Amino acid sequence: MRHIRVLVCEVDGAAPDTMRELAAFDLPATAVSPSHPETTLDTLETTTQETGNAILRRTLQAQWDLIDADLTDQHRQAFSPSGGPRRRP
Repeated sequence: MRHIRVLVCEVDGAAPDTMRELAAFDLPATAVSPSHPETTLDTLETTTQETGNAILRRTLQAQWDLIDADLTDQHRQAFSPSGGPRRRP
């Protein structure tokens, strides 16, 4: 059975064709119930919102992780004993 998968990947600016997968989300199959047509759209909306929030949460977490790593690296370089760039007081 075919389905849709959303990938969250990290891409290196120096090698844009190389990606590292951070997360994968398989969208749930939509079960249309002919016996309860009055709730089908409500169920679909709830599933869409929950899946979308999970994807967005993981995507933003990946972005925050990259920002945190960059800031940590800058901080380490500023106080490096090897004489790297230093901050002025």
